[in-house]
Amino acid sequence: MNHKYNFTFCLAIVVLMLGLVALASQTPSAAYAGAGLPSRDAPTPLPHDDDKDRDGPPVGAYLELVAPGAPFGAWAVVQWQDSAGGWHDVEGWRGTLSDSSRWWVHPKDFGTGPFRWVVSGGPGGAELESSEPFNLPGQPNQTMQQTILLTR
Repeated sequence: MNHKYNFTFCLAIVVLMLGLVALASQTPSAAYAGAGLPSRDAPTPLPHDDDKDRDGPPVGAYLELVAPGAPFGAWAVVQWQDSAGGWHDVEGWRGTLSDSSRWWVHPKDFGTGPFRWVVSGGPGGAELESSEPFNLPGQPNQTMQQTILLTR
């Protein structure tokens, strides 16, 4: 009796396996494109680059202001000094200050200056404090951090 069940069980397994093989052989493979697909242009090759770099974004540095206890709504801006001694806001290097502010420095600007930080009560508000003049970081991945203690 057990022999009959073993034979039936083995026969059922063989039939099931043959069915799975037959089903798998009729499923279209994703590797073959059908004739109904539109043609595609060949990708445009990139121009040859001999400068041996990775052509990714430039590795910059950072400028960071720390102002512990800055009042709510305080505003930080980096300014540059012209040859006549006047100070001018650097576009993009300003914003609200919540204990610290950090800006990215492009490699073309490494070592340039003089610059300074100015902290005010808000955009266009009264100046609360400014830093001593400084030059921007001179190397990639360098962070130049300055602390301003608000005394006014």
